[in-house]
Amino acid sequence: MSEEIKSIFHDKKLWLLLLFSLALRILILIRFQPWDPSIIHKQILIFDSLGYHQLALCIQHHFSFCGDAFRTPGYPFFLAVIYTLFGSEPYAAIIVQIILNLLSIVLMYKIGTTLFSEKAGFIAALLFSLDLHHTIFIYYILTETIYTTIFLTAFLFYVNAIKTSSWKFFVLAGIIYGLSALIRPISQFYIYAVFIFSLIWYWKEMKRGVLFSSLLLMSYFITVAPWCVRNYSEYGHFSLSNIKGYNLLFWNASYYESKREHKPIEQVNAEFIEELKTMGWRPDANPFDKEKYDGELANKIIKSHFADYLKTHLTGTVKIHLSVGTQSLTDVLHIPSKKWTEEEKYTNGVLHLVKKFFATKTICEILLGIFVALFLAIVYLFAAMGIYRMIREKQILLMLFLLGSAGYFALISGIISYARYRLPSMPFYILLASVGIVWLKERVASRKL
Repeated sequence: MSEEIKSIFHDKKLWLLLLFSLALRILILIRFQPWDPSIIHKQILIFDSLGYHQLALCIQHHFSFCGDAFRTPGYPFFLAVIYTLFGSEPYAAIIVQIILNLLSIVLMYKIGTTLFSEKAGFIAALLFSLDLHHTIFIYYILTETIYTTIFLTAFLFYVNAIKTSSWKFFVLAGIIYGLSALIRPISQFYIYAVFIFSLIWYWKEMKRGVLFSSLLLMSYFITVAPWCVRNYSEYGHFSLSNIKGYNLLFWNASYYESKREHKPIEQVNAEFIEELKTMGWRPDANPFDKEKYDGELANKIIKSHFADYLKTHLTGTVKIHLSVGTQSLTDVLHIPSKKWTEEEKYTNGVLHLVKKFFATKTICEILLGIFVALFLAIVYLFAAMGIYRMIREKQILLMLFLLGSAGYFALISGIISYARYRLPSMPFYILLASVGIVWLKERVASRKL
């Protein structure tokens, strides 16, 4: 790994890319002005961000999680460290998130280089640096930026693990994957996919495969176990959080019912609360007991309309891949925009949304949307080429792992087509695209010769 680090310092192209990326992110920071009190209260510390901020203050001042079982401790702890060092101002965390995002660019370079080639690594870093949503979510007090950095770090160690068959890298990968789950629980099922892939990767050396896979999984569980023990001690449940049932009911089932019954989402949620109360749910109950009720009601709704729900869920997965997500961009850049309601955004079909986008959005939003759409088209097109190339080169297992990883994060996000939910999938598509671009460049060069 020391040789890899040295190579980074000698790569002029990468340094130029990092300098350009840093300059762009500083310009956005100046434009956003996250130190302005009105921006802090109206745009930064709202919704989920306010919750993370308050939990960070609990940790900073009381070394407590304030009785919360909904969130995992990773991001609030990160914020608490920043607040302790630099003061309890969100903009301090945003500045650190800029650094983390630049580190993610380096990680994409190293992953691409290790898996494929230096050319592919640089192209992967370049494409990642141009992803507007990975850039714009730096300026939100949300988990996206640090989660991406930690997850890519785990992935780099895992890539080195299967390349070198070093048990130490499997242990490190497991630990860091565990840290990613403590930041966003969305990773808690992904580790099983990595475990199975490891067994398949070493299927000709089954003893080593079982050893390495077991070390990976054990390291992961050792990392997340202390938080699960805390939840067991306080609530009697050995679990990461009680977010699963809540999301299934008040996101997946809620948005599905809103579309099916043509009702506002707020009305659907209010009806859910009333039905939960008839089932025995109480606002002051054990949070994991409440999650049980949430899950039961959600499963009841989904199972009774399963085929239609599955169609809606898969449509949402497609829309996640296509969403241009201009609202998050215009909010940070302070560009005038035409906001849509939740029902307008998430209960209409793709073609209807495209027509509505060009009919109702401002010219600046349309231009931003076109840039994002072109970027996505380039990534997906060359990812398809990369898949074809890897099949031709008999790298089918690795290709399936990259494509399956992207699919996992897109599918698990469910019915809600936030561009934000696409972010964990994008590094995998970008890595596949880097293979396709290198292949096309080499093919064009060979024809010229």
